[in-house]
Amino acid sequence: MNQPRMNLTAPLFLADSALWFSAYGFGWGYCAFALPFEVVCEELGARNETAQQVRLAFELNKRRILRTVQRYGVEPATGERITLSVADLQRVTPEFDYFGA
Repeated sequence: MNQPRMNLTAPLFLADSALWFSAYGFGWGYCAFALPFEVVCEELGARNETAQQVRLAFELNKRRILRTVQRYGVEPATGERITLSVADLQRVTPEFDYFGA
């Protein structure tokens, strides 16, 4: 049986410091996340913290981000936004994550 499909909302830019987005899926729930720009640059390959570079890195790494946030669906929901770190993204196997593969 296939796993339920998860989705990410379009990212919102917060005061030139982080992207805010949510992940949701049937049977999984809904969680809100923050992805600091420095994490996007360090781990997702953005050249700098401009909106264009951060948005591009987010889009190119959606599958990796989805796999990262999936583990939060099993934890008790507190209703708080979860800030992702470099360590969170490194826990996911990075192979075939770039360029939408």
